Amino acid sequence: MSERHDDTVDGDDTIDRPADDEANDPVLDRAGARLRAGSTGLRAGDIEVAALRRRTRRLGVVAAAALVLAIVAVAGAVVTRGGDSTARHVAGGGGGPEVDRIVASLDAKPVDPTKVHLVSTVKTFPGCGALIDDLRRVGAEHVGSRGFGADGMAFSTVGRPVADSAAVRGSPEYGASPAMADGTPSGETLGTNVQVSGVDELDRVKTDGKWIYDLDGRGDVRITDATTLQVTATVRIIPEADGGDAFGPSENLDSLLEADGRIAVFGSRTVTSKPVPGDPSATRSSTSYLTVTFVDATDPVKPHITDRVQVEGALVSARLVDGQIRLVTTSNMDDLGFVVPTTPTSVAKALDRNRRSVAGSTVADWIPDWQRTGGSPQPLVPCDRVHVPSTFAGVAMTSLVSFPIGTGRFAPEASSIVAPGDTLYAGLDDVAISAHVWVDPIDRQRLTFDDWQTAIHEFAFASDGPPTYEGSGIVDGSTVGQFAFGEVGDALGVVTAKGTPWAQDSDNSVDLVLLTRAGGERLATAAKLTDLAGGKGVVGAVRFLPDRVLVSTGVDGDLVRVIDVSNPTEPRAAGSLTVPGPTAYFHPLPEHRALLVGARTDHVRVGDHTVPRSWVRAAVLDVADADHPTLSSAWEGPWMADEVGADHHAFTWWPTRKLALWGVRWTGLAADPQPNHAVVLAISGDVGEQALPEALQPPAVPAPCPQIPVDDPELRQMIGSETVVLGCTDASMRTLEWPRHSCSSVEADMIRRYAPDQAGRGSVFLCHPAPLPSVQRVLVVDGRPILLTDQTLEALDPQTFAPQQVVYHPTSRFPEGP
Repeated sequence: MSERHDDTVDGDDTIDRPADDEANDPVLDRAGARLRAGSTGLRAGDIEVAALRRRTRRLGVVAAAALVLAIVAVAGAVVTRGGDSTARHVAGGGGGPEVDRIVASLDAKPVDPTKVHLVSTVKTFPGCGALIDDLRRVGAEHVGSRGFGADGMAFSTVGRPVADSAAVRGSPEYGASPAMADGTPSGETLGTNVQVSGVDELDRVKTDGKWIYDLDGRGDVRITDATTLQVTATVRIIPEADGGDAFGPSENLDSLLEADGRIAVFGSRTVTSKPVPGDPSATRSSTSYLTVTFVDATDPVKPHITDRVQVEGALVSARLVDGQIRLVTTSNMDDLGFVVPTTPTSVAKALDRNRRSVAGSTVADWIPDWQRTGGSPQPLVPCDRVHVPSTFAGVAMTSLVSFPIGTGRFAPEASSIVAPGDTLYAGLDDVAISAHVWVDPIDRQRLTFDDWQTAIHEFAFASDGPPTYEGSGIVDGSTVGQFAFGEVGDALGVVTAKGTPWAQDSDNSVDLVLLTRAGGERLATAAKLTDLAGGKGVVGAVRFLPDRVLVSTGVDGDLVRVIDVSNPTEPRAAGSLTVPGPTAYFHPLPEHRALLVGARTDHVRVGDHTVPRSWVRAAVLDVADADHPTLSSAWEGPWMADEVGADHHAFTWWPTRKLALWGVRWTGLAADPQPNHAVVLAISGDVGEQALPEALQPPAVPAPCPQIPVDDPELRQMIGSETVVLGCTDASMRTLEWPRHSCSSVEADMIRRYAPDQAGRGSVFLCHPAPLPSVQRVLVVDGRPILLTDQTLEALDPQTFAPQQVVYHPTSRFPEGP
């Protein structure tokens, strides 16, 4: 039995608290002391006002974001400074017989995440009353002294193996999204490189064979004539600061989908609350929102916005299938009013208050809402479509939403599951979400997880109606990588690695599990292969091919393992081979082959020093004989690096010409910069370099504003010898574009100090030479290759890949609000 202590706060509240490591946390203790020293005292009225604001936001009374409370219950002399005492009623759920009953039924400490054993059953409730009763109870069991928190893990998307799907419209082979429609030019146009044939994925650029649609990084969608490379229209998506938009200007645009001139633009925004006056922790909680803006570009010269909404939560992924957008979001119960401790002696008090907040929560606290500009919030999903796993693994609401793109209006059909959305498998019909037990980041290092498991929840999409729940199952370990899921016969294949998602190491076991529907809403293990990497479980890439699964693993990522799944009921570990370096991406090729894109590093002598040299590698892997895989040939480029492993959309496969194209950047010494390039490889029986087109700089033009001479030696040393200072007469200018330069505005006090004669006369910008352009995408539009760089559009000759045309087409690397 653990030793127990009494933690007395406010002079009359006694909480029986088990001793634990938090009570001896010197970092927390010192940080809390500093925070309390600067506080002015916490008043009960301020707490209640913050809670009321949070509640009324959910009811649509105010447009401001909810304030998630940050309260410290420490010594009474600190909390009650000025004569006030801490409130006993927090976030609308601090008191009442039902709240008292729930809290009294709980153990002294929250549920231990190391003791949670995932099971596969999921239930729904007939109405909101029964649902909230269940969520209050299980939520109060799991909430901690810091609330539910967010685990901070990135979401990844995983797709069905492209070889198992139907052929792509406009492309004779798999590997690209639809990109052409009736009436487009007759030349070949390639869409986004996707995981699932016929299922388009989010990207920052799309093309339909005549027009190029992309995000400029400053809150706009550009529409460009693919023939002239001239921008014909720009649509402002992020509202101006004074535009009166209910959602405000604090937004970034991430990606888009397009079909027949209809565009859906996806963005993200975060609303941060003000701290409660007098709160020593000064916690500023935040709520995440996904924004979706619909643009009608059927007239590319006069596009216009037709709808704009925000959805509570963060984007996991979205797909476009036959005109239907399938959206997956996850929200972390940001609106529940939690407290946080700033000293070990306040941990028990914070835990009690958080439990009361959850025990008194309402449906609006749990169900994410959506809101149209100028409208009131609406629940995203009805209560009877919320699925609750029988083992409560994590407090997050993952929602699966379907709506048409062609109507230009957000009309959601949705279902949700109370589970984190860690990895998404998205196929033509089915979606599988992996979810692990939520662990507070503070516990990840001090707790041991010997038997980590991951839940797999499967949903199905139909042409109309909401997604339907199909079943759940369990796999050992964590799902690995972006392509860890695929279909093997009628089974769902999952590649996992032993251990937790945040602590993978080189001695993990790598497994393949096949899950099948076993009736009763269960996904049962039909087959399993263990320790595919011989105990050396660093996973670099995974890809499902027809009758094969490829896994790049090994201590240095240089081992490629082939799994034979030609008999789906009896998969077997077949052959393997060692390659010169880690493989970051597999791209399927016909006839049981795949292109391996990876890297290697060696060391060379440069002057008096030995320096590392990076290489980009590509090789053709033949796995027709699964037991004896072979590399038919390879290509290497020295002093290069690429982004294909991190973003498969950076890769382009031109199937009719058997060409692989992607961008590479120079990694040599800064003193000897070289242009960045695109790689064009011919893939037949061998790999051959067909061209390395250079990413050219945009045409040089005179400065857009007069140059201000810099004679002050101190200022010249500070800004650099190559920096040019420009003075523009328009005082409202915040950004300035000048080809071959990067310009930033100068603050008024700096102008007054170093250029007093310019003060009040306009805007001043510091412009320094821009880095050499870097290839982000290689587009093929109406049979013509086009390099999209961060600064230009560059059209190439279709046969020689020599440059034909270069125009200035900048994309901001650091998006700014208006």
